Amino acid sequence: MITQRKTLNRLIAGGLFALALVSQPTLAQNRRVGNTQTPAPANAAPNQAAPSGSELGNYRNERADAWIPLEAEKRQAINADLQATVVELLELFHDAKQSHWNLRGPLYFPLHENLQEYADTYRKYADLLAERQLQIGIPTDGRTETIVQSANLPKFPGGFLSDRQVLDIMTERIFTIAKRVRSRVESTAKNGDEVTSNKFQDLSYELDKQVWQFRVHMQ
Repeated sequence: MITQRKTLNRLIAGGLFALALVSQPTLAQNRRVGNTQTPAPANAAPNQAAPSGSELGNYRNERADAWIPLEAEKRQAINADLQATVVELLELFHDAKQSHWNLRGPLYFPLHENLQEYADTYRKYADLLAERQLQIGIPTDGRTETIVQSANLPKFPGGFLSDRQVLDIMTERIFTIAKRVRSRVESTAKNGDEVTSNKFQDLSYELDKQVWQFRVHMQ
């Protein structure tokens, strides 16, 4: 009886083993068939083209024009004064830094410090006036080629610069821009933009102060 039971158990075990051998290739094939498509990553972007730069840049809401603080017929004249001054200040900024870096001579330290302070002032007012352009609904233009073409100042020398050279060149340039800014104080006021006129007054004071500080070195 015991012998028969052992024989039966062996037959059952052998049958199960054979069944496993037969089923294994089928399961493997099913896995291969099921994996023919690679699952898309969880963060895959939808199949949709992104809007082009021109489409984004051309966004326009004409109703917002009602919130521009100046009448349309006055904006171009005001912007002409603002744009000219932004360009001139960016030119002065580069001139001041060029002088600051390449300065030589007995007056190196005080002029070196002055030039950095002046450069910061030019950058500050260029940013402020550029923002004013945007406030009246017109884009500003501070590109390098625009500065070169529009600043209307003599070409700045390269290489090392003596303290006397810097005093002569920078004082003349600052004085020239200061005169232009004073005329814009009046023109913007006549065009009804007291806000811009006041900003030009503030800038005029700073430029006159710089001319005075450089002038006393030469007197």
